[in-house]
Amino acid sequence: MTKEEFKTFWTLTYPDTIPISYLFKNDYSQKWFRIHSLPESKRYPESENEWGILLERQNQIITDLFGENEKILLVTGEYNWGERTTFITDEEEVFKPYKFLRLDNIDMFEYNSDDYDKGEIYRPAFAEIIWNLNHYNKLLREIAINNVSAFFVSIVKNIIVVPYDGGIDFIFKDSETRDFYKEKYKDWLSEREDGL
Repeated sequence: MTKEEFKTFWTLTYPDTIPISYLFKNDYSQKWFRIHSLPESKRYPESENEWGILLERQNQIITDLFGENEKILLVTGEYNWGERTTFITDEEEVFKPYKFLRLDNIDMFEYNSDDYDKGEIYRPAFAEIIWNLNHYNKLLREIAINNVSAFFVSIVKNIIVVPYDGGIDFIFKDSETRDFYKEKYKDWLSEREDGL
């Protein structure tokens, strides 16, 4: 996939947002739900047993959604306040196995002048990968302790999967698909009324 193809796909499929993961749950709230990675909504694992639970849950649901040997996109990025010249995919060891294409900078002030100042930009990048069970555990662990941020996208199934430190957010192609998986994984949902 070229940079131009990604831009076309994103604009047509997710016209109400930009490729920054914290925006998705608000921009597509009718297609969103969240699971927690540990029982009782515990945020961070403190033992190898808890790491096992976290990775088992995350691999199970992601594989259920994407399937094995499915081509998907790994998307990440970084904020840049004008001083940094290196890119996160060059700095972080966990990203080095992947061949990232850098997308056009997003002017955050232009996107949201209430929360950002002039000159603040976001620099996204994506890599084409093949999803396989337990193949991305190192990356999932780094995300789970908030060392890096990244999300996965299935172009074929129109699903966004956003692991974070505490769980995973999902954006589905429609609310019916969301409701199916929300019911299937109801034991992993938050007890909070807002689903967070």
